[in-house]
Amino acid sequence: MISLQHLELIYITKCLLLVSLYAASIPHTVPAKFTLSNFFDSTLSMIHPLVSAGSDRCESLKSFLGITYEQMQVKNKTNWYDVLNIDLVTKNGNIKYNLTATRRMNRLMARAQTIVILIHGFMESSDGWMVNALAPELLKKSVYKVFALDGRKIINLEYFSSSTNARFMGEMLGSFLSDVIKNGEDPSKIYIIGHSLGSHIAGIAGKKVYEVTGKRISRITALDPAGPCFSNITDSGRLARTDAEYVDVIHSNAGILGLKAPVGHKDFYPNGGVIQPGCYLSICDHSRAWELFAESIASPKHFPARKCENWTMFGEGRCSKNEISYMGLESDSSSPGVYFLTTKNSAPFGMGSAGSG
Repeated sequence: MISLQHLELIYITKCLLLVSLYAASIPHTVPAKFTLSNFFDSTLSMIHPLVSAGSDRCESLKSFLGITYEQMQVKNKTNWYDVLNIDLVTKNGNIKYNLTATRRMNRLMARAQTIVILIHGFMESSDGWMVNALAPELLKKSVYKVFALDGRKIINLEYFSSSTNARFMGEMLGSFLSDVIKNGEDPSKIYIIGHSLGSHIAGIAGKKVYEVTGKRISRITALDPAGPCFSNITDSGRLARTDAEYVDVIHSNAGILGLKAPVGHKDFYPNGGVIQPGCYLSICDHSRAWELFAESIASPKHFPARKCENWTMFGEGRCSKNEISYMGLESDSSSPGVYFLTTKNSAPFGMGSAGSG
């Protein structure tokens, strides 16, 4: 006999399928802040509290569907090397490589001062909105060699299995980077930037590198790391501050599509971190993290943030004498903690010193 809990899970699954089909029918030519990826993420969080809880109920649904990490480890027959690629991003376009091409990667990375790996979110790709916003700006700086992980065949259409697959993607990337490091690459040159699910993929990759090599990569920047199914799980399955020498996080839709809790050495909460000015839907708020970071590449002093205990105290001016740290590309590891700032409602978003309280 089917229990009420199982009936509820079946109902939720059907709802997700309908939303998936609807989302898949939407053209991909929507504006950056209204991407298909973020539309689906947003719709998921509105269907049922289960999705945004990121807790036992999410794991219960995954268990019922047979798609927990442990279940997938046993039955997963996916040849990840066939579906996961890494792109070398150039001014003339992307060049795809298989994750087995570690020696080729060593040659490509050898002369780079900093190796940047971009990781997209749910239902995005290595040539999607987030990568196309960040990569051109990074390529203007000669110190960066830019790569982008392409998981479009793995984290797509159905969020719950995608959230599990993100862990496998992270492990694959981590193994790949470990081989690159064993072949002579310096881990202090490796910098991963991830959005949404990509943030957790970055974190898992960092864990794997440390597990295999005993060394940590230099830095992870997490752009509104995904909240649904990640909010109340252990650090082993998501981004944590121990995954790199320095982990900085920009929260732009905290507690909805993104994680609310601080998980880095420095956690920045622009405009309080939940709702962004000029946005009317979570899809916009969730994307704002990478929009702000993209602006910081060309304008690193646009986003001074003030260290403070919470948004209310920041708004009341009670932290106005606290230290300042810049959010974005030039963020550094000094004075870890939680930081707040205000931004404009459209690009250019940065307010300079006026936004730091």
